[in-house]
Amino acid sequence: MLKLHFINVADGDSILVEALEGPRIFRALVDAGPRRVCPSAGSLRNTAPEYLHQLGIRRLDMLVITHLHMDHFGGLRPLLEGIRVDHVYAGYFPAHPGGQIFCSEKAEKTVRGLTECLNEWSRDTAALLAAGSRLHPLTESIPLALTDRLHAELIVPNRRLQKAQQRCWDRLAQGETVSADALYWTSKSRNPGSLRVRLQYGVRRIELTGDCYGAVWDQETLLPCDILKVPHHGDGKAMTEVLAQKLRPVHGVISCAAEYDARKNRPSLGTMEILSAQGTHIWFTDGYSTQPYTRQRWPAAVFTILEDGTVRTPEGKDGR
Repeated sequence: MLKLHFINVADGDSILVEALEGPRIFRALVDAGPRRVCPSAGSLRNTAPEYLHQLGIRRLDMLVITHLHMDHFGGLRPLLEGIRVDHVYAGYFPAHPGGQIFCSEKAEKTVRGLTECLNEWSRDTAALLAAGSRLHPLTESIPLALTDRLHAELIVPNRRLQKAQQRCWDRLAQGETVSADALYWTSKSRNPGSLRVRLQYGVRRIELTGDCYGAVWDQETLLPCDILKVPHHGDGKAMTEVLAQKLRPVHGVISCAAEYDARKNRPSLGTMEILSAQGTHIWFTDGYSTQPYTRQRWPAAVFTILEDGTVRTPEGKDGR
């Protein structure tokens, strides 16, 4: 049996994957959500560490950080308080964990935000090493056999882009001068360069997409999937009609806050319409509601896939 917990971290991402085969449970976490989640009336949102602690989880076999935005990795150090993480996969680890990069307050806002994330990630990397986690930097897509039935592919969408990011960030950490244009470009490339995780469990296929915009990968050769974690919190860049036609997801999960974010168009009605045109049933991690989508309240939207391929939805109903 496979359980997928799309944790309600409001505007952020964290997905717990549990494969129950025999007496052992394999557990992986894809992204760690934000460090803090602001409470909201009527919402059951929580942080990823809080959710895992409530389940009594004290060990993860694997953690994947799709990219360096705080809403995807900010909860990592609180997670390490009481939870052991055996293996960590990410597109970038600093050469000197714990080191900090100076950034002038006069620097462009995007560059300041990038520097903040790199410094936080450097501290996180040091904490992971101190906790005994094994770090696996990804420079290309790799397959992983997680259990007898559960197989994964960790996908690097653009190797060239990623290597350019790594070179730039390593130079910055070493105190070298990096142009503002290069820093701005590598900052803006974090979402398009987001790792993706493809899972295959028996006949069922799951796409966990981080924040990788639809236009980045809609020309790839793709097979239909049963569950799609909609990229980038379901905003206007999340999907294209070409991508939706290739994937034809039965279920689409949008990880977003209950409150519509007009500045970011999140979640986008256009994205929902593209998916709905393919017959996709759309779910939200938080209590987002607009016609024809009904309000849903839970600490996580949990899908269960039985060994015979039956998919049990967060509402407890069996489907395809």
